[in-house]
Amino acid sequence: MVQPVARSFYKETSFGRIKGYRYGDADAPAIVVQGGISASGRLWKPDKSGWWQSLHPVFSELDDVQVISFDYFGGLGGSDCPAIPLTVQQHSEAIRQALRDETSDLQAWVGGSFGGVLGLQFAADHPTELTHLTAIGAAHKPSVHSALLRYFQQALIQRCGDDQSGIILARALAMLSYRTAEEFEQRFNHADDAFEYLLYQGEKLLKQNGNNCRSLFTHLTPILNDYSIDPTRVQAKVQLIDFHNDAIAPPSLVTELEQLLPNHTGRVTIETPFGHDGFIKNVEQYQSALTHFLTESQLESA
Repeated sequence: MVQPVARSFYKETSFGRIKGYRYGDADAPAIVVQGGISASGRLWKPDKSGWWQSLHPVFSELDDVQVISFDYFGGLGGSDCPAIPLTVQQHSEAIRQALRDETSDLQAWVGGSFGGVLGLQFAADHPTELTHLTAIGAAHKPSVHSALLRYFQQALIQRCGDDQSGIILARALAMLSYRTAEEFEQRFNHADDAFEYLLYQGEKLLKQNGNNCRSLFTHLTPILNDYSIDPTRVQAKVQLIDFHNDAIAPPSLVTELEQLLPNHTGRVTIETPFGHDGFIKNVEQYQSALTHFLTESQLESA
């Protein structure tokens, strides 16, 4: 059973210093877990306030594994913020370098959103080093719709005379892109209320992180507009989990990925009003499938 208690560490990579977190015994086989661009490697906390707390029940059922997670370069955690933004490939390579001293037995990778993209990149670049990958709300290339939404986020950051207003509005637009029209219809009686909610989310990000959170829109969102991963190079067994009405990784794009993967081993598509944020909000709907996949990876590596 993996307890929600992390021990942090730092590693020097060729791209800068990266901060990592370890859950469990350092000698156990490792599973990498990476979340979205605003994620911290502090996935779980005993007080249940971790970034991806809803995922912990999956790992509380697994024995004899450790979980390793990293803060992103230019993200909201303790990793460096390079002067020049890294590419998706460089982010993946940085994690690979950091893992070298932390484990000799990489059993699987579980990635949600940006973390799923990085898992696909890792598996494509180093096909012999990863045998099992779960990509949740992620695809091998950006959808045109999601890229347009990110272009507008970056325009708000660049063109707002007030930096803080730019951050608030960009985050509000990002939150709108993560959710669905259905959720807003069910949740709010009037657009004014929905707009206030979105602005609150932007203000919350700024209050919690200060102006440093600007790097989310200068170092991370732009690189998701032009990445391209060749799925035919991925030799790992890949489990796909996606969500109806997801504007970031739409089912049509995940279907294309599914058809190109040499060792696709299963797909779960979930109906949810939360759209892309289903990877956080709907863990219960894919928990059993993910547990089965990770248990299989344990048996095959034993």
